Amino acid sequence: MEQLKNMKLPIHGRCLCGKVVYQCSQSPVWSVNCHCRSCQKLSGAPFVSAFSVPAETFAIVTGDTISFSRQAESGHIVSTFHCSECGTRLFAQSDGNASLMNIFAPTLDDTSGYEPVSNAYLSETANWIAPDDKLFNFEKMPSF
Repeated sequence: MEQLKNMKLPIHGRCLCGKVVYQCSQSPVWSVNCHCRSCQKLSGAPFVSAFSVPAETFAIVTGDTISFSRQAESGHIVSTFHCSECGTRLFAQSDGNASLMNIFAPTLDDTSGYEPVSNAYLSETANWIAPDDKLFNFEKMPSF
């Protein structure tokens, strides 16, 4: 996934109010536009762009988060973390692969190096969205 190497390290991001700041010391291993109904409902958008980094390379620099946990279609528990002040959804983690931290791309300080390589949950795509067929496309969430 060569295009993910375009993100300058360390990667920094923050919530809308700026109280929660995070950083990653390693390039993403995957990036996606997730079209699942859970992402749609949690974001209020037809899909969410995110990328995954090794969890041990991710750190919250400042601020407090609150979490919301739900059971995914796979049976795993997925927890999303939000700024405790403004509510921005910043990152998520699944107990099915706790070695990865999944960060929501719109929270990046510099979005210019981000590029999704895939679409997931095309089976749940909003009818007004035409996903890019040049990406790797999956009807559900692929397992890696």
